Amino acid sequence: MKFFWFILLVVLPFVSLSAQEERVEKKMQVDIGGALRFNYNNSTWKPNQQKRGGDFGFETFRINVDASYKDLELHIDQRFYASGFGGTFLKYGWFQYNLNEKSHLKLGLIPAYFGAQQFNSHSWFFQLPFYLGFEDDHDMGISYDYDSEKWQLDIGFYKNAEELSFSDNAPVSDARYSYDFSGRNKEINQLNARFNYKFGKTGKHKIGGTLQYGGIWNIDTREVGKQFAAAAHYEMTYKNWGIKTQAMTYNNQPENAQGERRDIIQMTAYGFPYNTAAKASIYTFGVSYSIPVKWGPITSIQLYNDYAYMDKAVTDWEPTQMNILGALISANPVYIYIDYARGKHQPWLGPQWTNALVEGDTNNGWETRFNINFGYYY
Repeated sequence: MKFFWFILLVVLPFVSLSAQEERVEKKMQVDIGGALRFNYNNSTWKPNQQKRGGDFGFETFRINVDASYKDLELHIDQRFYASGFGGTFLKYGWFQYNLNEKSHLKLGLIPAYFGAQQFNSHSWFFQLPFYLGFEDDHDMGISYDYDSEKWQLDIGFYKNAEELSFSDNAPVSDARYSYDFSGRNKEINQLNARFNYKFGKTGKHKIGGTLQYGGIWNIDTREVGKQFAAAAHYEMTYKNWGIKTQAMTYNNQPENAQGERRDIIQMTAYGFPYNTAAKASIYTFGVSYSIPVKWGPITSIQLYNDYAYMDKAVTDWEPTQMNILGALISANPVYIYIDYARGKHQPWLGPQWTNALVEGDTNNGWETRFNINFGYYY
């Protein structure tokens, strides 16, 4: 009888506690968030819109899911854009295994590591490399990343861009978040390697470089062309100041059918494809200054200016330029981007769409789009 009471009073509580700890240990942590955003814009190349005083409407609704179980994680960003921005598509979604606190493996629709990312920009518009697939880009593959106090290394292999049809030889869909080859060409078997070195005492400095190499599958010839890109970048934050600058070059060599041009390659995102120069160099510089304030719900205002210049390999093609002067107003959970965006031979900032990033049009000068984006992030 004494042994029975010993089991009941002493051993059983520890068994119960152990079972409880096991249940807690196995419990998955799930965080669901997202955003709802509306957009106002007024563009100089749209005379009727100017007469109306601009247009204000729905931009996007998104759902974010971040889950973890022991060393496994899941990250999803599903976007629901207005039809004018391409409709519904997955921005990213991947499984992650944490080797330790500094090293991780990702599998799925993962970041395509290139340059000063995740963002090489401060504004709602991003920088010019985004419009050619070199900023906030995601592709299907597997990657390894390492991040320590001083060093950061990211290596990724990307089998292809987002594949939605799985047919034998069909073009990619235009419904995608980040820009990829389209039309008669598709991205395949791409390898990216990026490193960063972090240093500085009074300010935070990051300097790094990226190499990208892969194939270009042509639907007509069934041959594989080549693509190459390289970049050097520098980032700095000092007190309220921030700087992001990058120099990059790329060279796409598609194996197009006989008679088709090889100095251009089509890219697509947000439901609308356009042509791009197959070979070019892009230079970007952005500066920001953050002002802490206490104006009701507003806690800070970040002023910024992002400039980009695209030098195309064909000498008589017009260079593309864009400059975004703006401010980010933070009133968590509401964030407002106010941008005075100017572009020259930039498809999203001017009347020419299809060939703005190719030869351009000498009759077109600088155009302006005044844009306000209102976002509630939860």
